[in-house]
Amino acid sequence: MEDVLFIVNPNAGSGRTHRVWSSLCDRMPGLRAAKLVQCDSAGAARNAIHAALTAAIRRVVVLGGDGTLHLTLNVMLTDARDTSRCLGLVPVGTGSDLARGLGLDTRPMHALTQALDDRPTPLDVLHLQSGIHSRYFINEASLGITAMVAARVNTLRHRNAGTFLAAALRELVNYQPKWARVSLDGQRWREGFFFMVVVANGSRFAKGMRIAPMANAADGMADIILVEATSKALLLAWLPSIYLGKHLKAPFVHWAQARSIDIDTGSEQLIFEGDGEVTLPAPGNITVLPAAVLFSGAGHHTRT
Repeated sequence: MEDVLFIVNPNAGSGRTHRVWSSLCDRMPGLRAAKLVQCDSAGAARNAIHAALTAAIRRVVVLGGDGTLHLTLNVMLTDARDTSRCLGLVPVGTGSDLARGLGLDTRPMHALTQALDDRPTPLDVLHLQSGIHSRYFINEASLGITAMVAARVNTLRHRNAGTFLAAALRELVNYQPKWARVSLDGQRWREGFFFMVVVANGSRFAKGMRIAPMANAADGMADIILVEATSKALLLAWLPSIYLGKHLKAPFVHWAQARSIDIDTGSEQLIFEGDGEVTLPAPGNITVLPAAVLFSGAGHHTRT
């Protein structure tokens, strides 16, 4: 355990992570002496993770959700880059969509074993450049109603299986489609009004929606899904199909793949959502960084 750093977010999973960590320590007493950073607040956690990521740390294991993983990834790639260091996850968050897509075990002890013992798999990472600022995402980045939904969900202390869907329905009532021009690998792809644009590395978001059913987190490509402006009644009629990954057949849904995605929002003041977090303002460029992180536990499940 001397070369392992554990990142534990006690607030993830509506507070369940603290109980999970205590249970794991009871079953594996050696964990009590392991190097540990507890993420009570994002700012303090970032500094603590950075300080703890010494050259001796070869494996980082996150206990939490997509937000905790997102924070850890950004510290690893921005402040303490080491391409030979491995990242693992014990999914305890409300959404845990990357874990769902990668087929990680949801049982904490089994997931911990995967994170500690499995052979690392190189995974792609998305890099968003917004003006002088940048951010890394391991699962997805999006624009549109998704940022509003993420902002609403993140204000709730207690979340359950229906939280994301309920938040989406509430936001949809008053949401008006936004304008954007999307270019893929330097070529204009779509321009007009839309409900959301999703740039996906993994296949799922919003607690299980199969937004990008054909995504592969290790193929060097991003899947882009654009939901253009249509009637809200038609959108609601197709909504259940997202959980089955059948929504790409809808006439108002467009899909493509690319390595570089430019999103221009004109005069619209929009904010990107990524890995469940509200992040940087649009416009922006998202590029795929192939094999940017070694991930333990993905195994043969890179087809997400």
